[in-house]
Amino acid sequence: MGTQLDAWQGGFGAAYTDRNVVAWEERVPPLRTMLAGLDVRRVLEVGCNRGHNLRALREVLGPEAELVGVEPNAYAAQIAARQGCAAIHSGTVLKLPFEDGTFDLVFTSGVLIHVALADLPVALAELHRCSRHYVLAMEYAADEETVIPYHGRNDLLWKRNFLKHYQRQFPELALLRTHYWEADHALDQTTGWLLEKRAA
Repeated sequence: MGTQLDAWQGGFGAAYTDRNVVAWEERVPPLRTMLAGLDVRRVLEVGCNRGHNLRALREVLGPEAELVGVEPNAYAAQIAARQGCAAIHSGTVLKLPFEDGTFDLVFTSGVLIHVALADLPVALAELHRCSRHYVLAMEYAADEETVIPYHGRNDLLWKRNFLKHYQRQFPELALLRTHYWEADHALDQTTGWLLEKRAA
């Protein structure tokens, strides 16, 4: 993932951060929908960028929840840290700085779409490893691997069936719920898959 990380850790990622400004309040309803009824007290977002989802999660889960974000771009991480709603760590989805089963829930939002297919098993393994109970992927979906041109490049964005990838690699993951958000929503044509770790 060297090519992708070089882009996201550098100026390309900083430019994305400057463009990626949304009203975090608009993400409260979809996150509340996906997490309804779950007992989650420690949550990790991998690739948190400016911290929009973490702000929304603070509203959803309340002040007692422990929220943590990991972000590879230093500029974005600084902005996220200033939100004051979560602990922000430097790191990447390929090597998370946490012990196995540290979090009740580990999730990504628009992150796995930027991971090359060759690196995807490592990324999914790290997300799975750090979760005690639940994994949530909110990503652009397609039945087949689909390259999407992105700001003049063809090596930074892919649509996939991430549910299939997760369950093929970890058959014990059970799908709890799926949701799709339209283009006019703050999550922009994203599919969410909430999975539960169960005994193999």
